[in-house]
Amino acid sequence: MDSSQKNTLYFSTLIAMTEHLDEPWGIKDLESRHLYMNKAAFRYTHTPASFEIEGKLDEEFPADWADCAEALIEHDKKTELAQNRVAVIETHYWYGKDSLTPFISEKIPVFNEEKQVIGVLWNARPLNTLSPLIYINQQKPSVLTTEASTTVFTRAELDIIFLMLQRLSTKEMANIYNVSPKTIENRVYSIYQKAGVHTLRQFEEYCKEANLDNYIPDRLIEKGILFI
Repeated sequence: MDSSQKNTLYFSTLIAMTEHLDEPWGIKDLESRHLYMNKAAFRYTHTPASFEIEGKLDEEFPADWADCAEALIEHDKKTELAQNRVAVIETHYWYGKDSLTPFISEKIPVFNEEKQVIGVLWNARPLNTLSPLIYINQQKPSVLTTEASTTVFTRAELDIIFLMLQRLSTKEMANIYNVSPKTIENRVYSIYQKAGVHTLRQFEEYCKEANLDNYIPDRLIEKGILFI
């Protein structure tokens, strides 16, 4: 079996694993050409079912998000070079909706037996814009704002706080920032110190009192791909 046939076998295995998943999943080659998308990915990208995606570049898709092709390719290349998963925040009119919605998109390198990267596996999931506190405390959603009524935290810390309130894990945040989990732990510890708390539950209560639970970074409601 030659290398091309082996690569096809690797990709076929991934297709079988993701075909029936509810989250969008897709595969691209090292030239950023699409090889596969599951049905959820077709819905996410609002791609017509009749459109033949195999071999197509992002810019060739009949969709509004194609104007982000350059940033999407950069995401592919960063993943290939890092040889590790790389996460970004994609904000666009996903699912063909009229409103901008931020999603976390992760790209994961696909390796062959020789540990060479042969492609990129991608997925996307919503970055919820409503704090879990709303559901925990059975409150009605308040109006989201890009203005934070506090001088305690820096803008960079407010971005971390937003992700913390979405209940993202340390590892998930580390993937978004492309840093080590330890770096995120240190940032979270610094935030806890400023707030005078020791646990996430205490911090969520602090954010509720400080009106930070309805804060959303303004960068997340601007169309485009955000490399944090």
